[in-house]
Amino acid sequence: MSLHDIIKKNEYTVAIWEDSESLEELINLNPQVSTKHLNSSKRKKEYLSIRLLLQTILPNSQISYNKYGGPELDNKNISISHSKGLSAIIISDKKVGVDIEKISNQTLRLSTKFINSGRHEPLTKEKTTLIWCCKEAIYKLYVNKKIDFKHILIDNFCTKNEGKIKAKFNDKTHTLTYKRINNHFLVYVCK
Repeated sequence: MSLHDIIKKNEYTVAIWEDSESLEELINLNPQVSTKHLNSSKRKKEYLSIRLLLQTILPNSQISYNKYGGPELDNKNISISHSKGLSAIIISDKKVGVDIEKISNQTLRLSTKFINSGRHEPLTKEKTTLIWCCKEAIYKLYVNKKIDFKHILIDNFCTKNEGKIKAKFNDKTHTLTYKRINNHFLVYVCK
């Protein structure tokens, strides 16, 4: 089992899975979970690893999806994310959002699409990946709304291995927690 970490606080629990198993090994760990509706091995592995994390934190729970495609549980709130070898979930009684992304030049190349001009200079691949993660976590927090990422304003910050970042959206300020895990950033929010 490749449970990487569990972060447990009063208001939420975050769990991270590091993908080191083959698809067959994940199927053997999850014999009751069907992946026949999924086409690629990658998607099957992500689907299975999320369910293994859920069973670790909240046994006997089932994920369903709302009409917007957001994950739901019967008695808790959940958000899920996966990126190139890592999967993460956050569960809480409150609304939550989580994102995990591998640090890459892609966010730097696309930064004009989600970062307002002149903010957060100088931009680096680490900083743009972290900003993307923050905006994605806020987006997941408001899963039923159409959101332009440029309307999510991230306060200025210095990129570190972990910390807190403030974001403003719809006249509300949110505090996001982040942590670097190897070549990825994990960001989550609970409100």
